[in-house]
Amino acid sequence: MSNCPSSLTFSATHSDKRVQAASTTLGDAVVRRVLAFALFLMGARREDIAQHLGLPLGTLLSLLTRITRHGLPALEDRRHGHAQFLPAVQAPAAIQVAAKASGIVLDFGAQQQTVAIAAANVLQTRVFLLTLLDNGVLDVSQVADLLGYSVSHTARMARQLAQGDVPALIDKRQGPQEDYRVTADIKAQLIQQFAADVIAGGKTSGEAISRQLQERCHIRIPARTVRHHLAQLGLPAIRRTLPELVAAVKKTSREST
Repeated sequence: MSNCPSSLTFSATHSDKRVQAASTTLGDAVVRRVLAFALFLMGARREDIAQHLGLPLGTLLSLLTRITRHGLPALEDRRHGHAQFLPAVQAPAAIQVAAKASGIVLDFGAQQQTVAIAAANVLQTRVFLLTLLDNGVLDVSQVADLLGYSVSHTARMARQLAQGDVPALIDKRQGPQEDYRVTADIKAQLIQQFAADVIAGGKTSGEAISRQLQERCHIRIPARTVRHHLAQLGLPAIRRTLPELVAAVKKTSREST
């Protein structure tokens, strides 16, 4: 099929109306570039195209070169920030993560899609958040903050998960023996220290609470054991909501007096 068929009938009247309508939508400069490229594809001489459209020959040659290199955006005004002929690049939606009393909630921002993990599902929460960390969706400080661990411990767990799968995150120690060493009084001090740190805006990592218990109560308890019992008690899930609850209770108490 010839790209320059002699059987076509051209109407000057129709051409004027169509060009005027297109110029209203696209602009005179864009329409002129489109016509120049179309005539070029149909086999017209470059010199004749330039003369017919009232373009300097150098401008036409530059236009044809830009179209070859850059495609459709070359037909537009180069002062535009982006090509209107092409769909705008959509930036990926940022994932919003929140630690609530009920558990971890992730909002993916796409069609209101959310993922919720119950606070009681400690291992599932760890695996899910560490998987997001390993894939670059969340950074290590975000995951550490959500889990209530230090950055170094969170990074270590991520390596353990990558190397040894989920069993690597399971505490191998026997629960009854651990609870025997961590008495009810020690657990009470642990909870009290955790609550005080949260309300005061302090650190609630296993290392920080272990050090504080030793300094304040002369209780020696390993950071790993602190993390274990914090997770068992579901305390990391209330770390963000506890200050809000305390503030609300204070406000209610003042209003009732």
